[in-house]
Amino acid sequence: MANTGKKTKGKQNIEIKMIENDDDRLITFSKRYLFTFGLPSIESIANCFLNGNIHVIDDTHALIEAHNMVRINKVIQLYNEVRSQMDASNETQKVLAQQITSGIDSNRWWETPLDQLSPRELYEQYSHF
Repeated sequence: MANTGKKTKGKQNIEIKMIENDDDRLITFSKRYLFTFGLPSIESIANCFLNGNIHVIDDTHALIEAHNMVRINKVIQLYNEVRSQMDASNETQKVLAQQITSGIDSNRWWETPLDQLSPRELYEQYSHF
């Protein structure tokens, strides 16, 4: 004789509680509810319907453009700051390269011949060690 019992548990009641994980909560929300957004905004669609199909100017596009312009200006400002830092670094590199090639570098104290130094200069050399 065949087993005629249910193969699945079927629909069950679950405990209603707050979902702690933000990602899980958003996924559950999007699966259980009809959640959409649109352009033009919902308010402008409702106003068109309530006003008898009178075209209402939607400022959503203007807001998006303004937001984009602010972001573009920030990127341009950051680019200009980085560019000025690079220019300053290049100038410093040129000055250092000039000092190395001309041999005028006061930090190269170890290349000074010891027999040409005064006692005070010898003491300074000794303090470097």
